[in-house]
Amino acid sequence: MMRRQGHVPTPDASRYLQRLCYHFTRKITVTYDDHQGQAHFPWGLCLLRADGAALHFDCSADDQASLDRVQFAIDSHVELFSRKSPMAVDWQPVQTVSAPAAGTAPPAP
Repeated sequence: MMRRQGHVPTPDASRYLQRLCYHFTRKITVTYDDHQGQAHFPWGLCLLRADGAALHFDCSADDQASLDRVQFAIDSHVELFSRKSPMAVDWQPVQTVSAPAAGTAPPAP
């Protein structure tokens, strides 16, 4: 599973979260409230979280191409909904730690 996290600094994070999620409900399964949401894209999942300073995204998908599609969907909609005061998502890859293979011992300290 591939992951990428991003955020947009804004004092209106809750409003943007609700607008994005409501818009996404027209085509995909979305659950949300004032402070968090889950958008289930055909290519992956995006968890949204709003706090007093920013809107946060935690996206995951099975492969890089699918993760790129989720990110593109978020980027293009953030751009669409922030036309008056343009915003862009600051994305960061997430390092995943893989579990040791079955039957192998963890490295010695």
